[in-house]
Amino acid sequence: MSLGLLLTTLIGLASASHVSSAADATWSAVGTLEDGTSPYCGGGTIPMPEWVGRADGQVDIKGNTLTFKSTSPVPNHSFTVDLKSLQPDGSGRVVGKDGKNREFYITLDPGSGARPFHLTYSYSACRRVYSPKA
Repeated sequence: MSLGLLLTTLIGLASASHVSSAADATWSAVGTLEDGTSPYCGGGTIPMPEWVGRADGQVDIKGNTLTFKSTSPVPNHSFTVDLKSLQPDGSGRVVGKDGKNREFYITLDPGSGARPFHLTYSYSACRRVYSPKA
C-alpha cells in the first residue's frame, strides 16, 4: 500500500514540474512577418490579408493555455492554444485551429514568461514572429 502511495506522489511531482515550466505570465506583443512584409510568402499568388499587417496585442499564459488577444483592426489575429504538449523546459510546437477550422502551429523556444514565439499555418509558407514589446 505505501509503495502505491509513493508512486502516486512521484507521478504527481513529475506532473507538477511540467506544469510549472509554463508559469502564468502576461505581456504586450507584436506579430509581424518573419521575413519582411510580403503578403505572398513563399512565392504564393494570392495575398493573405491575415498576413499583411502587424498584429498588436496581449499574450496571456494561464496554466496550460496561451491566448493572444489582438488589438489590431480587422482581420482579427486573436488565437488560443493548449500548451500541454510542450517539453518540460517550455519549448515545443503546439497545434491550434482558427475560425475557419484551419490548423496553425505555435513554436516556442525554451523558457517561461515573455519571449518570442512563431506562428505558421498549414496552408501557407508564411511565418509570423510574435515578439514582446519594449
